[in-house]
Amino acid sequence: MKFQIEGKRTVVTTVTVVESISGEIDITKKTVMAETGCEAKEDGDSTAWYSYVDDALSNGGNYKDGDLEIKVLEVTTKITTEFDEPPVVDW
Repeated sequence: MKFQIEGKRTVVTTVTVVESISGEIDITKKTVMAETGCEAKEDGDSTAWYSYVDDALSNGGNYKDGDLEIKVLEVTTKITTEFDEPPVVDW
């Protein structure tokens, strides 16, 4: 049976890419401090910011690729469709 419908819907497409990364990057002390809020020195140690690099990367900190190898392990797509209001159906 065929039906006439009218309405408004939202379609959201989410693509998830899982990657394996290995190699060298270049990230600045300024970037790490901005992304994590760490201090320039801790207890007189001017290299303490090194321990915050992983947090800065997780927060989206910018870096330059050095010799970086990236392998795509998995790609998945999920589509979600929702009507903003129930559609008007007529027969």
